[in-house]
Amino acid sequence: MKRMRCWLAALVAGLLALAGCSTPAGTVAATVNGTVISSAQLDAVTTAVGRADAAKADLNEAVLTMAIRGELARVIAKEQAIEITRQGQVEALAANTQISAYAKFLDDPDAASFAEDAADLSLVLTKVGAEAFVARAQQITVQVNPRYGAWSVDSLAVDQTAGQLSEPWVSPSAPA
Repeated sequence: MKRMRCWLAALVAGLLALAGCSTPAGTVAATVNGTVISSAQLDAVTTAVGRADAAKADLNEAVLTMAIRGELARVIAKEQAIEITRQGQVEALAANTQISAYAKFLDDPDAASFAEDAADLSLVLTKVGAEAFVARAQQITVQVNPRYGAWSVDSLAVDQTAGQLSEPWVSPSAPA
């Protein structure tokens, strides 16, 4: 009987330890269709593109939204056989006055992904049209770590007011 209690205590301790592993340790900011956007990547890009007077949470929201939209654009581009090249990205940035200032980030290793995400989004939107893009993007699985907020399918944006840290988030861990 004593042996059974020890075994049961060990089993319960093991299950509790495993349960703690089901939530990310802050290493995953979001996943898009199974593709991981890591917290480290988000932090590096936010630091590289951020302004000193901007609030960290607002920067995280904007950068993560762009990263997710960029990944959505790449998923749709693959499905539609739209080729994304560096030249196409440069042209997309130059053609869109709302994002043309991001071209300066293409040569910065920490900020390049931000410019690429914006360019890829612009490129795919131009090819498929906004209505078709939104309709397809709303069907693609997106998960956001509650630390950063929640994904709004309606606005295709991160909503930092909707995050819930008290609920576990089950997602794949970022690659080591």
